[in-house]
Amino acid sequence: MKEYFTIGETARLNNISIQTLRYYDRIGIFKPYYTDQDNGYRYYHVKQFFYLDIIKYLKYIRTPLEEIKRFSSYTCTPEDMQHFLEEKESVIVQEMEKLERARQLLHRRRKQLNEQLEICSKKDEGFVYFRYIDKQTILKVEMPQVNPHNQSDLYYRKLADVVEKIGDVIDNYYGFIYDFKPYKDSREIYCNSIYTTVCSGKKIDIGEKNMRLDTIPSGEYVCIAFNWSAKNYDEYYQKLYQYIESHGIQTHGKVYQVSLPIDYNSLREENFLTELRVLKNN
Repeated sequence: MKEYFTIGETARLNNISIQTLRYYDRIGIFKPYYTDQDNGYRYYHVKQFFYLDIIKYLKYIRTPLEEIKRFSSYTCTPEDMQHFLEEKESVIVQEMEKLERARQLLHRRRKQLNEQLEICSKKDEGFVYFRYIDKQTILKVEMPQVNPHNQSDLYYRKLADVVEKIGDVIDNYYGFIYDFKPYKDSREIYCNSIYTTVCSGKKIDIGEKNMRLDTIPSGEYVCIAFNWSAKNYDEYYQKLYQYIESHGIQTHGKVYQVSLPIDYNSLREENFLTELRVLKNN
């Protein structure tokens, strides 16, 4: 039975490229059994294929080549390999958890974009409308008398800091909460808190006394949407308030203002789609 194989035969029998075998030889991970000194041809022994399978397996579980080289440079016992695989499994589990969080964030963002497109179509009509909204888990920070026209970026950064500390990423969805009242001017409005949505069921170690997890209840909301500007805010808030009052609609007494970016170019002037929502009583 044939025992020695050329580099081409070894590559074909092991489903690996000749270039990869040459590279492994150069960096000392997997060397040929011997090299013909006359013509420079590399030859591999059939028993070496077993070790090539180990290298392929370690690569499959995303082991860096430097680490594989470390294994091939000394006598590795089954106990050594068992310890290494336990560590590797722990790393893979952590990566899977990160990927699952990324999937959840992606799913939530896609859902928000679908919602944003729906709001855009309503905004173009310029009228008050009704919309059912599912319960949302939010992270909110209490604010000392902040008006919707004031800069609230630093409060939003506090939310982002907490979310990022748990290995998540804040999305582009944030809002204000304030009392539903007959304001003469929107500069009379003072918000109770600013919030962003988070994945439901996520445990968050907040560590901030003015910040907490909460929920926005599900139900039918009376809404109006517009492109954010001070002028539009006054006009559309009055439209919403007058509609609710004139139709005798009973509400929970809170306004949930949601702002979503329309433009993703950081060099342009801020351009936000704003929706004002007021929850109807059942």
